[in-house]
Amino acid sequence: MDILKNITKVLKALADENRIKILYLLNEKKDLCVCEIREIIGLSQPTISSHLKLLENSGLVTYRKDGKWVNYSINPVLDKRISQMLNNVFSIIEFDEIVKKDRITVNEINRKNLCKS
Repeated sequence: MDILKNITKVLKALADENRIKILYLLNEKKDLCVCEIREIIGLSQPTISSHLKLLENSGLVTYRKDGKWVNYSINPVLDKRISQMLNNVFSIIEFDEIVKKDRITVNEINRKNLCKS
């Protein structure tokens, strides 16, 4: 994929507050399942899944299956410049009150108490 198309796809993926929050949470916790993200952000499961699919299609997020869990994480092989851009975004939003609350919640959350599937 050429560079211009790739960065356009990434920027479109970042053009949503909830997707930025999902990426921030994945940066904090490393991997999360849909039910954990749903619990923290407060959106429906289908909405979270839709956001994750868009993030996956942009190359920002990957997933792996682990038994009954589908774990989402930030793509470990992101282009270094894209990774730096994400880190810059994270450093800007980390002072937002909702993001501060979400950061605490993501580190306290226990999927075994949330996910009943």
